[in-house]
Amino acid sequence: MTVLLFVSTIVVFLAIDYFLRRNKAAVAVLQPVLQKAIPMRTPAGIFFTKSHTWLSLFPSGKVQLGIDDFLARMFSAPQVSLLKNASEHVVKGEPILRVSEGGNEVIVRSPIDGVIDTVNATLPKNPSLLNEALFSEGWAYTIKPSRTNDLRAFYLGEDTRVWLRTEMGRLRDFFAQAAGPVPAFMQDGGLPAGGLMDRMNPEQCKRFESEFLRIE
Repeated sequence: MTVLLFVSTIVVFLAIDYFLRRNKAAVAVLQPVLQKAIPMRTPAGIFFTKSHTWLSLFPSGKVQLGIDDFLARMFSAPQVSLLKNASEHVVKGEPILRVSEGGNEVIVRSPIDGVIDTVNATLPKNPSLLNEALFSEGWAYTIKPSRTNDLRAFYLGEDTRVWLRTEMGRLRDFFAQAAGPVPAFMQDGGLPAGGLMDRMNPEQCKRFESEFLRIE
């Protein structure tokens, strides 16, 4: 009886050790997948627009404007050109930014009417801020809007996250229709990593701009 109890105890411990090892192995396999699914940066209190720009409202009524994480992740080594100067008027739909890499470029348009108050001259010199400090130092302009009420039409909080999930689905469809392989990290539910713009030819790049950087 003692021998049987001893053997049973050994079997139980071996079984526990087996399941623990198997669980660790599963975590090791899943880890790369989990690393791919890095959440989009959508800070609280920030407005997001269909042109893939973000707006941060100051108590003064002015707003800071930049491109959002969805668009920033399309590039691995972007070059940024600011198309407006301080004190200039800007009209909704007017080009305000050019983001390029290699032979491809997209034009980002203003989601609001207003007057340019400040230009972030550091951004074109250090475009890595789009990845390193998007919502702090990675802004492009400070603008005095003609109508702050216009911000009510933009996405905020959970609405932003729902919209971005829809945009990810549209992006998968975009690549599928391009008659080329859909990036693996998009098939398994991951989010865009840097360098997708390099996969496009100029015609596809313009179609991406037309479909994803629209104002309405």
